[in-house]
Amino acid sequence: MSKIFQRIYFYFLQLYGLYVFRRRVWVFGFFNVGISKNIKIGSLCKINSGVYLQGYNDITIGNRVGISMRVMLLDSGIGTDGKHFNSYIHIEDDVWIGAGAIILPGVTIGKNSIIGAGSVVTKNVPANTVYAGNPAKFIKSNI
Repeated sequence: MSKIFQRIYFYFLQLYGLYVFRRRVWVFGFFNVGISKNIKIGSLCKINSGVYLQGYNDITIGNRVGISMRVMLLDSGIGTDGKHFNSYIHIEDDVWIGAGAIILPGVTIGKNSIIGAGSVVTKNVPANTVYAGNPAKFIKSNI
């Protein structure tokens, strides 16, 4: 791939992020959004390819958040009783979410936390911690 084509492609991806979120977001590949009006995103965020943001209820992403490839933020689903439910997802500032992680409804991820690759986050994650696994469990403090 020539350097000129790479620059045009990167510029197009940045315009795509600006169009979806109405603000500047670093985009490194195509991603999917359910309902963009229900998604609020902070500044200096990075989104990689294959990311899916559902946005049926409320997704809030803070500043300087890194979202790796194939991450899914699902704020709606079907419970064990078969009923449909919606809830929020709040991701605070300076969070990194590893590739393939899934964030489920009703979860808040605290400031300066790390979510390991392939994790399924079902409960709140405190600030300054590292969580990983399925379901995600505490690994260590990140201070």
